[in-house]
Amino acid sequence: MHNDPAATPCIFHICQRADAEAALAAGSYRAASLATEGFIHLSQAHQVRPVLQAFYPDPRGLVLLVVDRSLLQAPLRFEAPASLPVVGSAPAPDASQSFPHLYGPLNTDAVLDVLPVEQFDGTPVQPSTAALLRHYRFARLPVEGTLYRSTWRSGTSGDGLAVAGTAMLGLYADSPRSVSCFHRLRHDEVWHAYDGDPFALWLLHPGGRAEKVLMGSNPQAGQRVQHVVPAGVWQAGCLEPGGRHALFGCTMAPGFTGDCFEAADPAQLARDYPDQADLIRRLAPPDGTRTMPQGFAA
Repeated sequence: MHNDPAATPCIFHICQRADAEAALAAGSYRAASLATEGFIHLSQAHQVRPVLQAFYPDPRGLVLLVVDRSLLQAPLRFEAPASLPVVGSAPAPDASQSFPHLYGPLNTDAVLDVLPVEQFDGTPVQPSTAALLRHYRFARLPVEGTLYRSTWRSGTSGDGLAVAGTAMLGLYADSPRSVSCFHRLRHDEVWHAYDGDPFALWLLHPGGRAEKVLMGSNPQAGQRVQHVVPAGVWQAGCLEPGGRHALFGCTMAPGFTGDCFEAADPAQLARDYPDQADLIRRLAPPDGTRTMPQGFAA
């Protein structure tokens, strides 16, 4: 696949988060290189990490744009890498490989996802995953980073104090990586498996009991198509090993609001559930934030 640029639907661009947010609001992205070199530098999946190491010594604040090649409006060419000064001691990217260069602005409706660079491991995005990203136009859930889309929010409940019900779609994927990190909610949550590969819900119950619930669309194989996670139970979710993506849904009544969410402190959770320390470390909130942004899903 490394030698066949046509084998994958997505290419990638590294930039500052602030630049990505401004571009998405404007509908178009113009890197500085477009004026100085005539094109925007992009990478194939396996080239992202070498480019990051060679040219970006400080990855803080950097994000990766996941770009659908089929939606680009400007000409795209695969060419030898441009000669640029390497920062630090990292080797320059392999000059024998071709790199994608976009000869014009990047129309941001071709951007399927934006994620922190440290969460990308170089795995190509599969065509079936790209098709779902293109169709649903998921966002990233604050704190957890899960690919999601809100599909229903009711009015307030009879007491006027809470949203009566909510529903959302979610996507777990091996690339771009999407999981649910350990968190708990003040209300019950109903999970639904819709399509794709099986995924695991990891539940840490009060009193120290851990439970793995295998979700999927094949009940004859022991997969559950629906499962209720009780309020107050620590929960996380991810694809089963070898999976590419899983499309799922969650409904709540009372509905989800940002103030009903609490992300786990992984150190404390590991002390409470020592047998699950490796799992907790793997599915810990990525930046240590414990609460949703003020006003989110209010």
